[in-house]
Amino acid sequence: MTKNNDVALGPLEDFIGFYLRRAYEKAFSDFSEILGNDSLRPGNFTLLVLIHENPGITQVEICRAAGRDKSGVTLSLRQMEDDELIERIRVEGDRRSYASYITPKGRELYARVLEKGEIHKKQLDDRIGADKKAEMIDLLKKLIDENQI
Repeated sequence: MTKNNDVALGPLEDFIGFYLRRAYEKAFSDFSEILGNDSLRPGNFTLLVLIHENPGITQVEICRAAGRDKSGVTLSLRQMEDDELIERIRVEGDRRSYASYITPKGRELYARVLEKGEIHKKQLDDRIGADKKAEMIDLLKKLIDENQI
């Protein structure tokens, strides 16, 4: 049986979710280190990118694109609004829906974070290898699409 730091992994040894979680934690930790003072709360980088790339995107659309639940996205959007990174404007004709837009402060952060994100992306690409990257993304998308993770 394989051991991890002298700890028996038991059924975790071939449990994909275990390795996905560890890979996520490692990638997030590395990205946070690169971001330094520009560090964002977990998941907010994704939301900032989606809002920047899709001005006026609604919370429902953000949830769908990010694969996150409404309550978590709502909290993150409120925090980002409090930090003046985004603004949310009520959608005309739909009192329950808000359109999200990036603010000038959010655009400045976005530019810095995106530059640092490219460094992180290159590090991951170097680790995985260009020949395996597309395959890995396809496999992850397959997990998401088929199992509704």
